[in-house]
Formats: sequence, C-alpha cells, structure tokens
Amino acid sequence: MVMKIKYCLLLFAVVFSGHSAFCQAANWNLAPPSTVLLDTSAVGAVSQMSGVTYLGLSPLPATTLLHRFAAVQNEGGVLLTFDVVFDPDGTLFLAKAVSSQILSPSFDFEGIAYTSSTRNSVYLAEENTPGVREFSLATGSQLQNVAIPPVFGNSRANRGFESLARSPDGTTMWTANEQALTVDGPLATSSAGTTVRLLRMDVAGDSVSPAEQYAYEVDPIHGTSTIGSPQSGLSDLVLLPDGTLLALERSVAFTSPLYLNRIYEVDPAGATDLSDETFDSGLFGENYVPVSKQILWSGAIDGSSGQNLEGLTLGPRLANGDWVLLGVVDDGDPVSQNTIVAFTLSANPSADFDSDGDIDGSDFLSWQRGVGISIGATHAEGDADRDGDVDADDLAFWQSAYSAPLSGLPLAVPEPLSNTLLLGLLVPMIASGRWRS
Repeated sequence: MVMKIKYCLLLFAVVFSGHSAFCQAANWNLAPPSTVLLDTSAVGAVSQMSGVTYLGLSPLPATTLLHRFAAVQNEGGVLLTFDVVFDPDGTLFLAKAVSSQILSPSFDFEGIAYTSSTRNSVYLAEENTPGVREFSLATGSQLQNVAIPPVFGNSRANRGFESLARSPDGTTMWTANEQALTVDGPLATSSAGTTVRLLRMDVAGDSVSPAEQYAYEVDPIHGTSTIGSPQSGLSDLVLLPDGTLLALERSVAFTSPLYLNRIYEVDPAGATDLSDETFDSGLFGENYVPVSKQILWSGAIDGSSGQNLEGLTLGPRLANGDWVLLGVVDDGDPVSQNTIVAFTLSANPSADFDSDGDIDGSDFLSWQRGVGISIGATHAEGDADRDGDVDADDLAFWQSAYSAPLSGLPLAVPEPLSNTLLLGLLVPMIASGRWRS
C-alpha cells in the first residue's frame, strides 16, 4: 500500500543550512490551561462528561460575568448545564452546575454542538451506531436522526463518533470516528498511529447532509506499556470563527503521564476526498493524502498524571480579543474528576489573504470583496484578525502590514496605494451599504 502522509510540523530552524521551518505558521496559538473542579451541589451526582458546547451568556443575574455551557454525559443520556466565570485573561474562576435533563432516546453520547437560541436545540454524536442526532433543549426529545454514509457502519465497538463541531454561522458541522474503521486500518500502537475519517456535513436550516470525508492520522500511543488498555484516538473537534478546524487527541497508557492530550490545527487543503465511491470499501491498498496538522498544545491536564479530557468547545471572546477554549473531563476512572479546563486562544493575524507570500493590492481587493461579512468569514475573504467578520479592523491591519514581506518568500509588491485612492475605493462601499463594522 502506498499512502502519502502530509504532516505540517512546526520545526526549529535548520542550523546547517540557515533555513527556517518549511511550512506556514499556525493560524492560532494556545496558552497552557487553567482548571477548576465543577461544583455539582445544585444537581447532585455528575458522571462522565464527554462533550461540551457554549450556549452564550447565562440568563441568571450578573450575566456579564456568567457564561453558560452544556455538557453531555456518555452514560444515562443526561444533558448538564453549568455556568462559568472567567478572569479577564481567560483564567477559570469558578464553574457551577445549574441543571440536568434526561434525553430521550438515550445513546452513548460523546460530542455536542449547540444550534441557536431561535432553534433551541443541540446536535449530539453517539459512537455505537454511530450517528448524529438533534435534540430539543426544551423537551429533551429527539428531533431528527442525520443520515450518515454507510462506511461508518464499520466502526469498532466503542470507537465510533466521539466528536462534533459546528461553525459559528451554522452552515457546517464536522464529526469523526475515534479510531480506525475496520476497513481502514489497525488501532494505534506505541509505534504507529491510527487513521480515522473526518466527516464534514452541510447544514441548511434543519437539513443536514453528508459532504466530504478526509483521512486524519492520529498520533501513536505515548507510552510503551501493554498493561491495561493503552490507546490513542480522536476525542473532539472544534470550529473557530475563521473556519479553522481544531482536533483534540487523547492518548492513555500505563506510564507517566497516564493521560496525554494533544490539540492540533487541521488543514484539509490538498487532502483526498474519501467520499468518492473508490474508498467505500476501505483505505487498504488505496492511494490518498490525509489532512495536514500542526501541534498547538500537548500535555497532561493537571501537570502530573493527567486527566481524561474528552470534550472541547469555543467559548466567549475576551476583552483583549483572545478567545476561551473550554474543555470537560470524563471522571470515569480513578484519576479523573469533574474538571473544567480553559485554554486561552489567540489568533496569528495576517493580511496576506491570497496566501501568495506578499501583502499588496490584490489582498486589498480580497478585503474589499469580503467587507460586510459579519459571521463565518474566512481569512481568504479578508478576515485578517480571524474573528469571523470582515470590517475596518481588518483593513487597518492590511494598511499597517502593506509592503511588509513574509520571511523567506518571493515578493511582488506594487506601488503603494495613496490615501486618496483608498478613500475613493471605500466611499462607494459605504454609500451602497456594503460596509458594516
């Protein structure tokens, strides 16, 4: 079998040649996490939180301080809501459970994604069918069962859909099997990873349809011990405001740490679409290109033995422009607790919208075409600060970076645009209503 592996690794500079890393820097940065133990006194026992999603500001008093999240438990079909207070820098201050609700019917739920206050529902990924189902937050009843490509019926027991992510504009969702389908390859070992399939889904209102599939190479198990049940798999996915996809991997082995988590930035560009019927019977013997990935963070949640971090979601934006990435721990083992985890996520802004290695007039034209998009904007559409919109902030960044070369890449810089020309380009947009900040 010939398989092309395309990892985009963040490498140190090559000393002997004087050249720097061979691939583009990641779009986002992660700071080490803070943790607090979830206060469950208001709801009683909480067990095995597996997925988490952000609902917005809490309806309780002091809503400017309280942010509400929902977590799904992988046993008993329970949906838990809890409120969180963050310090200004995104550090966790407290987390308190608010309510719990029984879902009907009940499955082994692992991933969760909130829709909107208007629709008032969540999509849940369950791993044993595997499937993606929508449930009402008001009643806890199932609203629909999403059609899934038949190839995912080859998932291994308890290794199906573990993840679910939804874009801020509600037009896209992603899920993936935790470890390789039986027709795609073996489970992970300490010397080799496992190949899973990312599934993208198109969303239009309440209609969800499967789209592309991509191979994703999970890292090997981080320890060599064969005691217990060592494994490595894909635990969750997150979609950021600019459309960037993050992947949470979890490795467990009877070593130190017991649990090791890794968070990667994923890029499907150039990867093979496996939804073609050629790959319906599996990946054995087939040629394909997996997605590329770049490491953003790797470590043990508590800094020692680690805990079973299973769920991850994009939380609120902070006053300084950074974002919170919030996670939940599954307490179903002797070392893990009902721990809430928060990373601070910061963007690497760039005005090279056409990704050609320079910042010039063509990048301004990309911004001009995208200006006014208020949610779900991509970097290519002119979103320099990667917050999902195209506005004056992005133009200001383009102006500050104009004619500044990107290191190590050829340049083709035109004559600078004068302020008069810039004003001449902007006035028609303002007059036509295309400008929205």
